[in-house]
Amino acid sequence: MPTFFVDRRNISGDTAVLSGTEAGHMLRSLRLRTGDSFYAFDEQGTRYRMRILEATSRSLRAEVLESLPAEPPPEVTVTLMVGLPKADKMDFILQKATELGSSRVIPFRSSRTIPRLDPQDARKRLLRWERIVLAAAKQCGSGCIPEVSPLLSYADALRAGAASEGKLIFYEGEGRFGLKKVLSGLGRAKSVALLVGPEGGFSEDEVKEAEGAGFLRAGLGSRILRVETAVVAVLSMTMYHFEKG
Repeated sequence: MPTFFVDRRNISGDTAVLSGTEAGHMLRSLRLRTGDSFYAFDEQGTRYRMRILEATSRSLRAEVLESLPAEPPPEVTVTLMVGLPKADKMDFILQKATELGSSRVIPFRSSRTIPRLDPQDARKRLLRWERIVLAAAKQCGSGCIPEVSPLLSYADALRAGAASEGKLIFYEGEGRFGLKKVLSGLGRAKSVALLVGPEGGFSEDEVKEAEGAGFLRAGLGSRILRVETAVVAVLSMTMYHFEKG
């Protein structure tokens, strides 16, 4: 059954109104009609089972059949910090970060970041990124939509991750401390920031700057991974490590 987003302000009692892009997708693309059921979630993660009562060309009114509490949060709050990659790789990264349970994604510019965005392009990218994480949350049936930060400088990104209990920087030159070993040293941290570089990785100076901000070096083995592969690997392993049971 398809899942959609509903603004909590548009729910009153046992009815809800959906309009704009969501309603258009439901009515025109999926051709849902009066009497059809669907799932929805709001900005707080509360989930609903609904049935369409009536529809116009631009909006619909639905009956709330069932309200379900938000899914339990992950055992650890993960902030993914990633150097802006080339082309549309950021789209893929955002999709997978959402599916794997990231709470926040911070794109940043570093010395080896290839794309150079002017302020207008950066604003357009942010709007696109917000649409991507919303679509990914709907696709995987999660009510948890990661916060996506505007594109930051490297120094600002380090400051943004400072509040996390555990802070890791992934560096291809690190052969002593693998991710498994570093995660084991964090105990039961409740929040972790994962710092992944762009194509070309980090310079040694950037690694030292991160260490000065409290980040620990971690490696991912002997292979050089693409940035999008590294993101999936570090998120999967981190979530698995902190999972109960």
